[in-house]
Amino acid sequence: LMTDAPFDEPIDFTYFNLWHHWGRTAKFGAWMQGPDYVQWHGAYEILHDLAELREMVADKLEKAGE
Repeated sequence: LMTDAPFDEPIDFTYFNLWHHWGRTAKFGAWMQGPDYVQWHGAYEILHDLAELREMVADKLEKAGE
């Protein structure tokens, strides 16, 4: 379902942003007691990208016939 080449599909970028960028933003926002960075620049973006990622996975599974 996935290719071996890194970052050649939109799902790769969505996963990376979810894990690396938004996760770090929420974590560091919490450490620095910045509720805006925890909620709107962290948790909200995590949930947004997670919904996109789930949709991409469902599309890939559907195309694969599973």
